[in-house]
Amino acid sequence: MSRSTDGAALVVVVLVTLALFAIGHGLLGLSLGELAASRAAARYLEARVASDAAVHRVLADSGGAWMDSVPIGSSRSAGSGSVGRARGEASLWRLSAESWWIEGVGRVGSTEARSARLAWAPDPLGTITTLHGVLTVGPASSVRLSGSVDAASPTSMEPPHTSADCDPWLAGLQAHYASEPLAAVATYAPADSLLRLGLLDIATMLGEMDVHLSGAGIASPVESLGVCSTAVAWNWGDPERPWGPCGAYMALRGSTGSVSMSGVGQGLLVVDGDFELAGGARFFGLVLATGTLSVEDGASLTGMAIATGGVSVAAMGSVHGSACWAARALASQRATLGRLRPVPGVGNLGPI
Repeated sequence: MSRSTDGAALVVVVLVTLALFAIGHGLLGLSLGELAASRAAARYLEARVASDAAVHRVLADSGGAWMDSVPIGSSRSAGSGSVGRARGEASLWRLSAESWWIEGVGRVGSTEARSARLAWAPDPLGTITTLHGVLTVGPASSVRLSGSVDAASPTSMEPPHTSADCDPWLAGLQAHYASEPLAAVATYAPADSLLRLGLLDIATMLGEMDVHLSGAGIASPVESLGVCSTAVAWNWGDPERPWGPCGAYMALRGSTGSVSMSGVGQGLLVVDGDFELAGGARFFGLVLATGTLSVEDGASLTGMAIATGGVSVAAMGSVHGSACWAARALASQRATLGRLRPVPGVGNLGPI
């Protein structure tokens, strides 16, 4: 009787041991599976971070002038970089003159993740060649041209600048203006909205600017210890000394009211009001104004301008049409105005 009881107890112990072993083995297998899944998820997240970082590097790139040389419908690698163990690469597809598809891929070992954005960037050549006149005004606006408006050489760069300053757009501008000469003054149709750069209207442009103006001032280069002081409101670069510290600086200035400028400057000026070039003032670049552009005696504008309220050029004032200067001014501000700006309403489309 005692031996029978001991045998039964031994069987129970063995069965319980086997059951515990099976349960432990199952829990171990489950833990290992969860660990493998967690590692796979971590690798995917690392790869995704690397792919997003590659896309964001392209969106944040303020240089990359080579992107304008990519033909529409073509793609090109935009470089690569590492984030921890992951390696990320980005490619750009040019969908149109001003729209891009940017795709990133991140890899950790055999794990891969992708992300993409649809983005827009202002195209200097495309924007400038939509303008048919050195001065573009709104319908029924006042035009008084007592002085000179020269539209004969829109692709020229006068000394001390050289044709090399126009190289990125020169061929396209020459081809365009050979078939469609630039007029002195052109009027846009009421349905047009020329005070837009792609997706940017004048209010958005003014909101993007760090330096705003008001009233009257004298534009002149400001240097400190051989460095151009770009934050000074009335420092608009130094177009007459391109070799100087401020020679390459193209100012981006805006105003929510009328502005009167004296002195000399270069860049892109956006004015929600009237803009006056006072006597002796010289400006090189592109002007966008919702009001009237006035070029007074002794003043000069080299570049192009849109003034929806009209234009007045005094007897001793002059305007030299230069699409090169206008394109140069616009191109210099693509980093601020949207080098590659994600299209509103289109978020991250990855993983794809």
